[in-house]
Amino acid sequence: MEEKIRELYKKLRDIVVEYTYYQSNKNCEQVKELVPEIQSFIEWFMGGNIFDVDDETYAGMCSNLLEILSDIVKSLEGRDHVLLNDTVAYGFMEYLKLFMDEGEYDEDEIWE
Repeated sequence: MEEKIRELYKKLRDIVVEYTYYQSNKNCEQVKELVPEIQSFIEWFMGGNIFDVDDETYAGMCSNLLEILSDIVKSLEGRDHVLLNDTVAYGFMEYLKLFMDEGEYDEDEIWE
């Protein structure tokens, strides 16, 4: 699963960079194509407490992830490019980073 997470992260990172720096309004279509991969990650994540944290903390993480998913769906339905970018960049991608080494997602490298 870790390789799939890295690949999904890279795809989303590229979409975020394209939207942020080149003001591309294709992010809704691009993210929509990745919905099966996003769904697969969420199902895997919610399939069990892989962090060995207490149940309350894990439930909170799952609840937050579902809120992020809800915002992604709302932004896709309403073609809200700004909400989608923010939700992906500052919400969903943060969950993907939990399964990556720091050097694999160095923000400074992304924005150079």
